[in-house]
Amino acid sequence: MKHLLSYLCFCLFYITVQAQSVNLAPNPLQKQVIKRGYGLFMHFGINTFNQTEWSDGILPVSSYNPSALNCDQWIADAKEAGARHVVLTVKHHDGFCLWDSKYTDYDVAASPVKTDVVKAVAAACKKYGVQFGIYYSLWDRHEPSYRAADKKEYIKYMKNQLTELLTNYGPVCELWFDGAWDRKAEDWDVSGLYELTKKLQPNCAFTFNHTIGVGQNAKGIGQPRNFKEGDIIRFYPVDFRTKDPNLVRWDDPKIYSYAEQSYYLPFEHTICLSDRWNWFQKKDVVAARPLDELEQLFYWCTSNDNVLLLNYPPDQTGRHRANERERLFELADRLGIRGGKKPLPKAKVNVAMGQLITATSSAPERPADKANDTDMESYWMAAENTSSLEINFKRSEKIKQISLLEYADMKDLGDGFSSERSFRTTAFNVEAYNGSSWKMIHQGTTIGACLTFKLKNPMQVQRIRINILSATKPAGFYHISIE
Repeated sequence: MKHLLSYLCFCLFYITVQAQSVNLAPNPLQKQVIKRGYGLFMHFGINTFNQTEWSDGILPVSSYNPSALNCDQWIADAKEAGARHVVLTVKHHDGFCLWDSKYTDYDVAASPVKTDVVKAVAAACKKYGVQFGIYYSLWDRHEPSYRAADKKEYIKYMKNQLTELLTNYGPVCELWFDGAWDRKAEDWDVSGLYELTKKLQPNCAFTFNHTIGVGQNAKGIGQPRNFKEGDIIRFYPVDFRTKDPNLVRWDDPKIYSYAEQSYYLPFEHTICLSDRWNWFQKKDVVAARPLDELEQLFYWCTSNDNVLLLNYPPDQTGRHRANERERLFELADRLGIRGGKKPLPKAKVNVAMGQLITATSSAPERPADKANDTDMESYWMAAENTSSLEINFKRSEKIKQISLLEYADMKDLGDGFSSERSFRTTAFNVEAYNGSSWKMIHQGTTIGACLTFKLKNPMQVQRIRINILSATKPAGFYHISIE
């Protein structure tokens, strides 16, 4: 009897361990999320025509009026750019719907241009072999049932709309919920939405934005740079994490917890192609991010089994801007993924990361090691307008390329999200020490969001020194990458 009891205890322990460990690696659906790796976010809707990022649900339907809508071209661009999937904002916080929904008259069917954009995009995705994903805002500032005393009324409205989206437009690779902050987590019926999604689209990955809490505080919104293994999942169940528009650490943990159980969750980054960080296109044409920066962000965001979703919004014509299209294709060429047939490239080893780094001066709480740590959102900041930053390698390294990502001052443009960047450096140089002497390997005036330069000939070095020779104010770096 004693042996039997011991055996039963062992079996119970083994089953418990197996149940806990089964969630510590990606499941087949999550492997598909990871395999996609790179997609395009497409923000388009009534905000596009009203110079705003967020609207309150009272903008007239008549204001939605694209003059040359071409959804086929959107997806042709995505395929040519090497994207594996697109995520379309079918309904933003304003409640305006890009499909003909029988549950509202605040949709494209009531507008001057009645094209069912969801149908057109889904059809183009099938045509070009690009997977189709959906962004749907939980927060709805137009729908009357959202303000009903009984919160279940709006949940019913949502489920009716989601049934339309998940049954009428073919395969959906992921469903991306946003706007949950306007209510308590328990008021969203997350498990019911998850169950509905899996019933209608078993292969659809499911997430809520702001997925992870702060430690075991589910009410707090965790910042990706602070994620720790075992942090609580705020919305359960989900298949992957998001927290737009932030970047996770290079050593991003994957295991999170809910009800004392552990779960593996990859992360999907959301960033803007625009240099001004706007999700919806405005009337004025603005520059796209520099190519060097996009390349560095691509590698950062797709490493460690994570995903990049790059926002590529159509403008008021219903087409994409020529300058953004050109930049998107330039990125594809540099990455070697033009046409979408080649696998996504892997990041090279950054030999600067974690090396001993010192500065001639540093601002309080902005030490030198913030420039080569695992956090892209932290930064070193000098205390003076002229300064030097020196990396001392543990052993001699053969290097061929250096990328500098400079700290930016941000100016709020007053539309709820957009901002304009400016940079401080006006003259600098970079030196390399080969064991016996220093050699200047690059010099210039401005650095900007990212400056990548290649050496004419790879060289063996023991130290690298970056000298800020002049700046409008003390300058800094988010990150330094050396290959």
